[in-house]
Amino acid sequence: MKLAKKSRGLVGVGAALVLGALVAGTPSNALAAGLLLDASALPVASRDKLRAEIEAARREVPELYKQTYAVAARANELDGASRVKGAPFTLQFKALGPRALHPMLEMLAFDAHAPKDLTETAARALRLGLVEAVGIVRDGRAVPVLSALVATGERDDAIVRSAAEALGRIGTDEALDVARGALAKAPTGSERERAVLEGFGAFKRLAAAKLLAARLAQKPDDATARVLARSLGGVGNAWAWTALTDRTEEAETRDLAARALVMAVSQHRGEARAAIERAVLVVDAPTTRAHLAEARRSANADVLPALDALEKKLAANPTR
Repeated sequence: MKLAKKSRGLVGVGAALVLGALVAGTPSNALAAGLLLDASALPVASRDKLRAEIEAARREVPELYKQTYAVAARANELDGASRVKGAPFTLQFKALGPRALHPMLEMLAFDAHAPKDLTETAARALRLGLVEAVGIVRDGRAVPVLSALVATGERDDAIVRSAAEALGRIGTDEALDVARGALAKAPTGSERERAVLEGFGAFKRLAAAKLLAARLAQKPDDATARVLARSLGGVGNAWAWTALTDRTEEAETRDLAARALVMAVSQHRGEARAAIERAVLVVDAPTTRAHLAEARRSANADVLPALDALEKKLAANPTR
């Protein structure tokens, strides 16, 4: 009789624990696969820390979890109504604000909370939208997930590009190291390399400008040169720097970007040169004319007209 009572008591305790876990929202399936990652791919310490943060945020702002899941639930509908199928749902997630960071990270790496019947374009729009929105939050707590996404195992270069850009928006030393590591593993001249390089354009760091300038000086193929030009334009973007509170590295970064771009004019033709010239105008460094004068001293006769034309465009720069 006592044994029966003890057994019933243990069953009752077990049921209560299970029910309590479900009610409290403890991470019973926190290690389930997310939309882009299986959480087990994260370093153990980072995974456990992030899982704890996700559960703490769930208790604090449960409504944001519901709203984040609701976007995923409507993914097919949203994509069907879009003029461009597969266009990222970035704005839908951005509208939830920075406190939605943890529900977004949960969906990416822990639990997708998405319908199983997503169309291919809706699934892509959902994944890209989440990655881009996470980058917009500019929170270093997202770096472990973004680090896993830029790893060579991710097959979608668009995801890698968005994750690298998100790292650039975060802009910390850790984020820069992760992006450098991803670039080092990418084959030279590959789509993967270009995806990571394009993400570097979101950094507003002198170190990023140095890396891009060094790569452009290696006389890459035209496709890579176009990406490098856009990214140097992004790193040195005159307008973007005005929005930053810390502008310590601005002058040196924009000067370096401008010089690298001007010196590359003679190395490329066609679309690559056009991209380089556009980037020069976007950077609009005060030292650009001095770099043009330097480039003229070593330029061949067939390059001089291009440098003269670029100086005229700079004088009438529409980006100012």
